[in-house]
Amino acid sequence: MTRLYLRSSVAAGHPSRKGDGLEKRLLEAAEGGDAGAQCNLGILYGNGLDDNGHTVEANRPQAVRWLLAAAEQGLPRAQAKLAEAYAEGPDVSGRHATACGWFLLAAMGLRGIHLHGARSGYERVASHLTPAQIAKARCFARDWTPKRAKQAVDLGLLKNPGGGRRQ
Repeated sequence: MTRLYLRSSVAAGHPSRKGDGLEKRLLEAAEGGDAGAQCNLGILYGNGLDDNGHTVEANRPQAVRWLLAAAEQGLPRAQAKLAEAYAEGPDVSGRHATACGWFLLAAMGLRGIHLHGARSGYERVASHLTPAQIAKARCFARDWTPKRAKQAVDLGLLKNPGGGRRQ
């Protein structure tokens, strides 16, 4: 199995500061299929911070990879974050329709301000889609079923260091 390079300020040239190992612990738990750890690791990679709070280059493919693994297990927070990641970029290969589908799914499991955020995200992105794309997003959300952590590993999500899915 390919190990990911852990982004630590120690490795980045700050030898006097030691990390608390948060990223390493998250990676171990995420590789074990823990959806919460996968989500948090995806957020960490997406934010561009190391485990000491130092700025490092964000790793968007790894962020999407881990958020997808958690979202596919049914974690609403990961579904919303994944939708945001898809909505941020250009609409390549229907990414914005996919974002709308994930926003709809997330909205089913969120409450309060997070629910409002998912609904707002859906409305913002859907306003630029065709009726056919919106229908596709709704079908995705309606027909979606969560995968077990083992299925994510079997699909190669946790073994593909380049990010994304293997077909």
